[in-house]
Amino acid sequence: MTTPLSLGQARRLAIHAQRLDVRPRATPHSILRTVEHLGYVQLDPTNVVARNQLLVLWSRLGSFKLSDLDRLMWRDRALFEYITFIAPTSDLPLHALRMRALRRGDGPYAARITAWVERNAVLRRHVLARLRKEGPLPLSAFEDRSVHSWTSSGWNADRNVSQMLSFLIRLGEVTIGGRATGRRFFILAKDWFPKIAPLSPALAALNATERALAATGVATFQELRRVYALGRFVTQDALTRLEREGVARRVEIAGLRGPRFALARDLRRRTEPIDGTVLLSPFDNLIIDRQRTELLFGMRYRMEIYVPKHLRTRGFWAMPILHREQLIGTVDPKMDREHGRLEVVTFHLEPDVPRDRATRRAIEDAVEDLGAFAGAREVVWPKGIASSYSRR
Repeated sequence: MTTPLSLGQARRLAIHAQRLDVRPRATPHSILRTVEHLGYVQLDPTNVVARNQLLVLWSRLGSFKLSDLDRLMWRDRALFEYITFIAPTSDLPLHALRMRALRRGDGPYAARITAWVERNAVLRRHVLARLRKEGPLPLSAFEDRSVHSWTSSGWNADRNVSQMLSFLIRLGEVTIGGRATGRRFFILAKDWFPKIAPLSPALAALNATERALAATGVATFQELRRVYALGRFVTQDALTRLEREGVARRVEIAGLRGPRFALARDLRRRTEPIDGTVLLSPFDNLIIDRQRTELLFGMRYRMEIYVPKHLRTRGFWAMPILHREQLIGTVDPKMDREHGRLEVVTFHLEPDVPRDRATRRAIEDAVEDLGAFAGAREVVWPKGIASSYSRR
């Protein structure tokens, strides 16, 4: 049986699933519950306004104490860094399955990693011995004792110590035990994590598929497969089983091709029109799947970090504006920390978006909220923007 959905209903499901329709009080508990529900928060070093992991949480919780996130990561160890994302430690049995597969060399990339680590056994022993004796330690504490350099066409070519540490994290031997002054401190995983057993592949697939559906609200199978941190465990068999058992239901969105899926409990929930306006990081979980974003919300969005300045249309750090149930444009902000000022570099509204005063005020409030979170004392809009967009 297929449940028909309007595009508006599908958007509400997606926004609700991302916890962007309400803002609970920001506490360590609500931060943890948010990350547990999303499954991950992506790490990115770009700090034009604030780091991505902070912006993703701010969009859902409003201003929060950065010390609360640090506490969850480094004192309570309820969250952990893995590769390029923050994950809940409660998901460690899921990710341990991936670590075990990598150690076995399953797949071409895993085989390449394990072969390189084996060829550089001297460097591996050096890293593990230093951590065993003196950890946690920063990258600079280790000597490059590699025999074979890591070769690639990217930034990590010949960075053998950092590659060894990265691979040992992927293999489950090392993890991040702290951050200070912009540096990561590495520690043996067995000294940091609780003892756990990996999930079976079948249980991992069921768990990840249901979790991915809960975090997306409504999605195709391929979209579920693209959910970072969870998608690699999603299988068609697990989705079929969830549908057969009544946990998931097949849906059809008006105007979009192909079947999609949603959790039955979400479909039973009465969806009210969503109010409120918030800015989203370019790496936000709601919009990171650009193809899905364009289909569901009708806005084509691409990051322009690597686009030459004179060719950018939206801006270096253009943040999509989620207004009620629509993506209505982008704001490209830049934090001037020296002067305590948030500068709006460029501002772009989609062609069919209302230009009424209420919409303008909602956008202005969202930018002011971002500025307050980033520590700005004032917000400066570019010249030429209507006066209602500036409170100077």
